[in-house]
Amino acid sequence: MAELIQQNDGFEAHLVSPGVVRVRITSKPFGVFTIEARRQLTRFLETADAAHGARCVVLIGSGASFSAGSNIREFEATAAWIEEARRVETKLNETIEQGPVPVIAACNGHTLGGGAVMALACDFRIAARSATFGVPEVKLGAMPTASGTLRLPALIGRGQALRMILTGQPIDAAEALRIGLVEELVDDDRLEARALELAAQIAAVSPQAVSAARRCVSAGLRLGYQAGLLMEEELTVPLGLSADAIEGKAAFVEKRTPRFV
Repeated sequence: MAELIQQNDGFEAHLVSPGVVRVRITSKPFGVFTIEARRQLTRFLETADAAHGARCVVLIGSGASFSAGSNIREFEATAAWIEEARRVETKLNETIEQGPVPVIAACNGHTLGGGAVMALACDFRIAARSATFGVPEVKLGAMPTASGTLRLPALIGRGQALRMILTGQPIDAAEALRIGLVEELVDDDRLEARALELAAQIAAVSPQAVSAARRCVSAGLRLGYQAGLLMEEELTVPLGLSADAIEGKAAFVEKRTPRFV
């Protein structure tokens, strides 16, 4: 049975199996986030490994929505409020991408605005067939922020990204798969199980190797080929001498399942 490890107004987190944490977005309506909920989710993700033994996190919505982004009802037309909201949202997305454990977005429904950008920050995305994706900010006189104008073209290309951003029109899950916005499409009733299955596969391998690989991929994509290569050079020897590497090789020779700690 899943163990509840945190609950607040915006999300609840359960340890569902060794190393696997499910974070369900519970805010209503449409999984919108207040600034404070984003702060709390950031803090949770920063410590999920040390506090709860997490090796992979599945982020999923409830009802018909993954997340529609920010709670527009708390919007204030002041420079200070807009800057603080941007800073907090950017921090959450950076934590998802560069934090201690991989995060899988299980997109169960409307994945819009800041919710879509949050999904883009995850390591990869699985979508239910009924899911929709969009960045409709231009319809409200705004634009995708908190890295949205950067992550979307990096994932699907300039033209496809600008088509979504400049029209504000949503796309369905099949189109999202076709253009590379999501990596996998499953039946609605299989979404959570499939995401947890992949999370369990990640949780079963070396957390040190997973961390190192994520850092190298991130460095290469964000900073370029040479930066990624330098990160590989920096991490290869320490990883090769790590307890996980020693255990992995011993388990292979002894034909047993490795016990990574």
